[in-house]
Amino acid sequence: MSAYSCEPGKGSEPEVGWQWAINLARHHDLTVITRRNNADAIRARLADLPRPHPQFLFYDLPELLQRWKKTWLPVAVYYLIWQAAVRWRFRKHLVQFDLIHHVTFNSFRQPGFWWFCPVPVVLGPLGGGQIYPWRFLPLMKRRWFAEVVRSITVCLSPLLPHLWLSFASASIILVANRDTEKRVPGVFGRKLRRMLETGIARRFIRNPSGAQNDPNVRVIWLSWLDEIKAPELIVRGLAAARQQEPGLTLSMIGDGPLQSNLRELAARLGVAEAISWTGRVPHAEVMELMARHHIFAFTSLRDTSGNVLLEAMAVGLPAITLRHHGAAEIATDDTAIRIEPLSISQTIAELGEAMVRLARSPQLRYSLGEAARRRVAQVFAWEKKALEMSALYEEVVAVKSSARLP
Repeated sequence: MSAYSCEPGKGSEPEVGWQWAINLARHHDLTVITRRNNADAIRARLADLPRPHPQFLFYDLPELLQRWKKTWLPVAVYYLIWQAAVRWRFRKHLVQFDLIHHVTFNSFRQPGFWWFCPVPVVLGPLGGGQIYPWRFLPLMKRRWFAEVVRSITVCLSPLLPHLWLSFASASIILVANRDTEKRVPGVFGRKLRRMLETGIARRFIRNPSGAQNDPNVRVIWLSWLDEIKAPELIVRGLAAARQQEPGLTLSMIGDGPLQSNLRELAARLGVAEAISWTGRVPHAEVMELMARHHIFAFTSLRDTSGNVLLEAMAVGLPAITLRHHGAAEIATDDTAIRIEPLSISQTIAELGEAMVRLARSPQLRYSLGEAARRRVAQVFAWEKKALEMSALYEEVVAVKSSARLP
């Protein structure tokens, strides 16, 4: 397994790589290649986990390139070099394995260099095919040009020769959402399977919180405070909602470059006293923090999935989400109030209406939260996802074995 990003306790993509590794190791003799700077955290966590464990191989690029990555070298460039170096470094050892699985980074435009391998290759689940909705570009402020350039490169991705080589060499191409599925050239359609790249450990799935019975309704928003996550939408939505439900409050959890601007916006809208700004919290505390709230809001305008949405659903929180990208794969109308992001003003208005509706109906909050908890347990528990991936491994290896028969 190639998992450039693989580190316990970090959340986001490092946690995704880690969870695939430890869960699949329960079913297979698994060797994971990852970065050397993940080694200390991995070894410490393995000491507390029951066996079987994955075997880890730690590899990194020369120190000069690591220093450049911290200053001027883009992470995406460093990652491409790392993947090429890993492919070359371990090229003679690949025949020792039955299968190669590329997991992280999961961008479909950077699926590694596992071309012409002597054993089957599984890619993904890959994401990154999402396009930022163009009507929301005013929210990007000075970043709009970079976002437009990214969108263009995503649309032109079928012209990239390394993608064709990667997809042609793969036995199965897993994609995390419909947006990414559309970016894979149609000639590879028979190899495509859809599977969300992330999940949640079953031990975190619990009954809906008793906080739902508290009359003082609290909304929680948790993410990085930047334009992609669109925190401005929820602040403006709260201002609209409080015109009808003045008791509503909002917890903004996370750090980021927009924090001072958002505080100023809240003051101008007259909702500064209704918003608490907690800053970043350790990932281990996220679930308990969510359980003290009534409603979870997810406003990301470009996301492969949304780990934090799964975490909210796991503790039985009803959600307000946008009906696009990864959130559309995770939530359903039974688990969330979903808003089609057609325009900025329409989305803000519907966010406010959704908060009011949920604030006024404890029964609706409970029913959505209970359905969310059940959906996570049935579809997105890591233990279940590992079984599904294991079945794919067996399928791929069986096809390879049958092809060798006379």
